[in-house]
Amino acid sequence: MATLAGKTAVILGASGSANFGTAIARRFAAEGAHVVIAARRLDPLQALAQELGGTAVACDVTRDGDIEQLFKVATQTYGGVDIAVFSAGMHAAGMIAELEADAIRPTLEVSVVGALLFFRHAAAAMQGGGSVITISSLTARIPGPGLGVYSAARAGIDYAIKVAAIEYGDAGVRFNSIAAGLIQTDMTDAFFTMDSVLAGHLDATPCGRMGTLDDMAEAALFLADGQRSGFINGQVLDLAGGQQNGHLPRF
Repeated sequence: MATLAGKTAVILGASGSANFGTAIARRFAAEGAHVVIAARRLDPLQALAQELGGTAVACDVTRDGDIEQLFKVATQTYGGVDIAVFSAGMHAAGMIAELEADAIRPTLEVSVVGALLFFRHAAAAMQGGGSVITISSLTARIPGPGLGVYSAARAGIDYAIKVAAIEYGDAGVRFNSIAAGLIQTDMTDAFFTMDSVLAGHLDATPCGRMGTLDDMAEAALFLADGQRSGFINGQVLDLAGGQQNGHLPRF
């Protein structure tokens, strides 16, 4: 029997051809879940929804009403929500000495405000309990130059899941985060053309290899499945091959 048979999973941030949300949606669907995929632009979602036999919903995570509507569609279509994955984010690189307020706010709107609103609506839709997962980053665990905004946003939500775990404990809703190391996606493709970047990360990773989208999908499946991880709550799972024990390389 498929692990997630009969379950409904909402995955926000699944519009790319090779990103975390897309990989997770495919893995969940392969395990029998009904998948509702969402992103700002509806067109890129349609092909994936058709491939997976799921539902595509346009959702701007900075708009409270959009997130509310996302979970309303999921509930009306499949009768409820059991799993919710927040995989939206913005990468804002820049040294702190060069930052201006207008460069900081968009990342916080998506990765902090959006995530908290997602938590609220996801938990409200999980009448029988469930699992909420957010995708975070190794950069929220160990520091690197130029990552003040991005890292701070990820670290903030990594702490917020602990608060959410307490607040929603009586409702049976679990909150966990996956802190990913450098994995090749649509957003990180450029890094994988730089031999010095890859060599630096490999040198700092005890497992001796780079992570993959399959690694992310399997980690998300573990946290989504209450039979496997039902006693794990308010935790950040490091998905970095041990690199979280060291430091980011300087280039």
